[in-house]
Amino acid sequence: MTLSDWAAQHPDEIIAEATSRAGVARLLAVVAREITDAKGVPSDDGRLEHAFAACLAIARAALAACGYRLRSSAHHFLAIESLQHTIGLTESEVTQLQRFRGMRSRAMYEKVGIVTATDAQAALAAAHRLRERLTAWLGEEHPELAKE
Repeated sequence: MTLSDWAAQHPDEIIAEATSRAGVARLLAVVAREITDAKGVPSDDGRLEHAFAACLAIARAALAACGYRLRSSAHHFLAIESLQHTIGLTESEVTQLQRFRGMRSRAMYEKVGIVTATDAQAALAAAHRLRERLTAWLGEEHPELAKE
C-alpha cells in the first residue's frame, strides 16, 4: 500500500500539506531535544516518555517530508503506523513502537512504575535507530530537506 492510499483511508485524520524544509527542520530539532531529555530523566517512565516523543516527532517529520500532517497530535497510533508507509518500518518494528505508546499512556495516566529500565532503554535505542533511519531516508528520498 502506498502512503497516499494509506492517507486516503484516514481522511479525517491525515491531510495533505505543502512540504516545508523549515517545518521538517523544526521537527528534527524536537527529535534531538527529546532524545537528549530522555538521557537525563531519572525515572524509567520519564525516559520512555521522552524517547517515545522523539519517535512521534520522527513520524511527523517523515509525514511532513512527504507532504502530509496529522490533524491533531492526539493521533499517536496513526503517527507510528505511518512509519511503515514513509521510512519503511516493518510491521514488527511498528508493533514494538505501539507497545511503547501503550506503556507511555499507562505511565502518564494510570500508574507510576509501569516502565522498567529495560523498557526505557529499548525505547531510547529505538529512537536512536529511527533518527538514523530518518536521516538516511531523507538523504535518499528528499535530499532537499536533509539537514546540512
